Amino acid sequence: MADAVDEDSMWDGFAGAVVHLTFPDGVRCLAPRPDGEVGEFPFDAPVHIVTAYNPAGIEIDEQANIDRHRRLGDAVAGVDTVTTVGSAPDGSMPEPGFALLELQLDEALDLARAFGQRAIYRWTPDELDIVGVDEPHHRRLGWSLTELR
Repeated sequence: MADAVDEDSMWDGFAGAVVHLTFPDGVRCLAPRPDGEVGEFPFDAPVHIVTAYNPAGIEIDEQANIDRHRRLGDAVAGVDTVTTVGSAPDGSMPEPGFALLELQLDEALDLARAFGQRAIYRWTPDELDIVGVDEPHHRRLGWSLTELR
């Protein structure tokens, strides 16, 4: 098991990650834009992106992560979701999760808290907000959404 990364590095990692979303017509990549520019939002309401991988920012055994992801899937059964995989831009450190299309922010934070997460992504037409689960930390960015071929 690896040590937790320092706070600044962790939040910089969150702000630099990309999220691949699997839609019925293909995969799209959500990427942060520090310049604040945004793309065309594909949903009717804010979306919250949650993973169960690597609780508290500490890398754990892959099988334990797979089991945690399955339990997260069970927890959101009945909620309209889009399957996601967040990673570093080069594809390293992939973490499966879900874009939750029906939950309010407090519900998404409660879910992330139950799985030991440090932050979630709140994606709106105006920003990609990285929201601290148990701390008042936010990192607000623009975003782009591109189709992958």
